[in-house]
Amino acid sequence: MKSINGKLFNLTFVCIMLMNIGCVTQSSAQVVLYLEMMGEEKPIKYYEGQMLSFKSAEYPDEWQDVKIDRIMDDEKFVLYDGDMLKMSDIIEVRRTRGWANTIGYMLQTFGVAWFGFGAIAHFTTSTFAFGVDTLAIGATAIASGWIIRKFLKYKKYKIGRRYRLKILDLSWPDPVGGTSGG
Repeated sequence: MKSINGKLFNLTFVCIMLMNIGCVTQSSAQVVLYLEMMGEEKPIKYYEGQMLSFKSAEYPDEWQDVKIDRIMDDEKFVLYDGDMLKMSDIIEVRRTRGWANTIGYMLQTFGVAWFGFGAIAHFTTSTFAFGVDTLAIGATAIASGWIIRKFLKYKKYKIGRRYRLKILDLSWPDPVGGTSGG
């Protein structure tokens, strides 16, 4: 029976400590930059501290990659690196596709390895000749990997009718009158 009482005491102590920590700790990810896509269930969310790649109305031909320092809901601003950006100035957003980078590097690595093993086999054995077929396989793998990384690395979202940017404030409102009790 003593071990059950000890476990109950430990559980109660841990719950009380977690509630105390939760009462004094503020979460920094309560305001979210929300990329809404028509016809899609799941939106893309950007939190403070994440990287955002965008084109602005001021520089429409240049992609800017910034780390979001703060998202201000009332003013509709995104603060980054000592500068600020209006939500209405963002004309296009892009996201990196991890799979394209990974597959591209894998194909290029395969092509280089194919050339390397073909060269080793060519110089160490008399039965293998480094021919057009070996060259074609290696070159195709390297070229395919480069094309995938070059053209499929980014997914671009042009802000307009189909894609919209919003700011969501998920924090709890302050109590009226500044007190938390009666």
